[in-house]
Amino acid sequence: NTPECEKYACCPLPPYLEDSGCVIEEDNAGRPLRDVCFHLLKLYSDRHYDLDQLLDPRSVTSDPLDYRLSWHLWEVLRALNYTHLCRQSQGVLNASYAAQLESEGLWEWAVFILLHEPETQ
Repeated sequence: NTPECEKYACCPLPPYLEDSGCVIEEDNAGRPLRDVCFHLLKLYSDRHYDLDQLLDPRSVTSDPLDYRLSWHLWEVLRALNYTHLCRQSQGVLNASYAAQLESEGLWEWAVFILLHEPETQ
């Protein structure tokens, strides 16, 4: 909470933004964009930390449509009983990664991803 002129370190930016200086990028919800490692540390200290920020592809890569790491990280988190990602976000994650795989001609893997779709009730 110090003024901009008194900061002694840059924010934990994603690797593709590290060399750009102390800039503040924002995600779609207006929150500052941070590195995925920062979000993992926050999740470790607060089990109910917002998973949408953690799984945002822009916390890893400059391509906002590259869901590879986000999807795999979500599957690891699910295996560790982190289940507080809303169904809509799970659906977006699954559909986006499946579309990415299908566009690369890997439709068999896209079907595998879509098998992880949350159950509808």
